Amino acid sequence: MNSKSPLALFQKLKNNHLLMSGFYKGGSGLALFISIPLLIKYLGNEDYGIWVLVFTVFQWVLLMDFGIQSALKTKIPILLHNNEIDLIKGYIKSTYKYGAYIALCIFILATAYVSLFDIKTALNISFHTRSFVWLLFTVNIFFFCSNLVAGIHKSLYVAYLKGKYAEESLAVNQFGFLFLFGIAMFFFPDIRPEYKLLLVSVLNGGFCLLVNIGYTIRFFKMEQLNLNTKQKPPKHFIRETLKIGMKFMVIQLCMILFFTVDNYIISNNFSPKDVVPYDSVNKIFQLPVMVLFAALSPMWSMFAKDYVEKKRQNLLLSFKRFNLFSIGITLAIAILALICPFIISIWIKEPLLIPDNLVLLIAIITAIRIFTTFYTNFLNGIGRLNRYTVIIVVSLIVKIPLTYFLISLGYGINSVAISTVCILIFWLIFIPLECYSIVRRISK
Repeated sequence: MNSKSPLALFQKLKNNHLLMSGFYKGGSGLALFISIPLLIKYLGNEDYGIWVLVFTVFQWVLLMDFGIQSALKTKIPILLHNNEIDLIKGYIKSTYKYGAYIALCIFILATAYVSLFDIKTALNISFHTRSFVWLLFTVNIFFFCSNLVAGIHKSLYVAYLKGKYAEESLAVNQFGFLFLFGIAMFFFPDIRPEYKLLLVSVLNGGFCLLVNIGYTIRFFKMEQLNLNTKQKPPKHFIRETLKIGMKFMVIQLCMILFFTVDNYIISNNFSPKDVVPYDSVNKIFQLPVMVLFAALSPMWSMFAKDYVEKKRQNLLLSFKRFNLFSIGITLAIAILALICPFIISIWIKEPLLIPDNLVLLIAIITAIRIFTTFYTNFLNGIGRLNRYTVIIVVSLIVKIPLTYFLISLGYGINSVAISTVCILIFWLIFIPLECYSIVRRISK
């Protein structure tokens, strides 16, 4: 009986982009898991709360590209299917050009905003000067805008059905930052709190920029692709791409606001220090979310390929397999919820007061997010975004007043999680139904 050698099996696993994407994201999550207690120890609870706020704000910057990066993952598989190589070159070239213009505009507008408005008061930061808060935000604005352009390679890897390299770059970034941060802790343990925050910002942003540049060069060498083409994308193609890109931007911006506005609501209604227990519980459940989101990410372009080729049965089979797989995911999340208090007790040495039922609520949110993300990758991949966009926008509009209403009823920090669960139940019903409806209309 013939059997594959261990080397051949290893090579097969290594070339599986879904599996390796999850593996690399698990590595990223491990590095993040290790870095959080070190950051809390180095910065202290209050300054770590500020770092979480700053980092969250500038995650939004990555979505302010009018969806041009997300559109790459939908459009390029179709162009590859049609063998329109020169158009692909022109399209990628224009994406970098428009991305640079957008990043410059964001930098100018964001620095103007933090200069003209008192964000220190808005974020309830009472233990640093306004000038330092301005400097901290400006430094991070620069790095996040730079990485907005340098990070385009991640969408290109996914578009070319090589998504594992996008996640590999993130893992390299996380472990590299952890290594550099460890060195900083050793050599600069007692510098002023302001300098510590600036040091973390420079290490995080600067190393990320170097990694993104390196992986961009690697992509073009790997694909033997150069942008030396005189062909420009036709105007109708640009209009169509910007149209779908705007929808992606609205969806992504609403999504990140939906899931990150919690920290700002807590900071505004309570204090930055109260962000720490909520964020810590979220981080525990972030590992399975990160791993599975990464494993599902290559499905975006795979769905686009199957849809344009009208492979109806392939799509339905993928849906069925994931539905069965999600049962195991839910059981794993339930086990994680049971051991979460123990993990926090050994992970973060300083005592944290975790509100009752917060762990259960975050576990429910995690399970629903993972399940619905599979189906939203399908909608993203095929570009059928109208109803999905409406669902996301309405969810954000409803969440903020619902959260404040629950706070007024005395639910405290749990209010943000309760409001999220209520809304996600509707996602759980309507998003999969929309996907099945679309697939069943594909001609056999």
